[in-house]
Amino acid sequence: MDATLNIKGLFKDEQELFGAVKKRRICYDTEPYYVSGRGGSLVQIGYQINLYAAMPGPFKDATPDSPDYAEVERDVVKLAEALSNTCNPVHMCESTTIDPSTITYSQDRGMRPDLTVHIPVFDQSNFGHPVDDRITGTLHEAIRLLEAAGVQKTRWQE
Repeated sequence: MDATLNIKGLFKDEQELFGAVKKRRICYDTEPYYVSGRGGSLVQIGYQINLYAAMPGPFKDATPDSPDYAEVERDVVKLAEALSNTCNPVHMCESTTIDPSTITYSQDRGMRPDLTVHIPVFDQSNFGHPVDDRITGTLHEAIRLLEAAGVQKTRWQE
């Protein structure tokens, strides 16, 4: 069975989704998601998926005030919403957190200017319990869906 995102109400069709991913050169990575436990220890309760969308134009001119910023933000947020709408809602947080008015740069992506969206993946119905196989399974399903939509791991490869 092919993995497909629930894009209803977000993208006109899969071609529009694939076009946005390619145009924005959207990449992802993941990291553990921790909260403070008893006694100040850290407890991994899930993961965080980070989506990176490239700002167009010359790198030196990319700022949150750039004319394309809102358009890039709209496309990457729509992708994050499609992912949240598709995955297990108990584990995939429906809200996405944008680093407002921030452009990031990473060696992993050749120091291109990126707009970043974070998607936490944890059990919302039992917040704070340690990561388990169901949460990890949701992460793997999310990665499969992103890659099926053309999103590339860590950096964009033509």
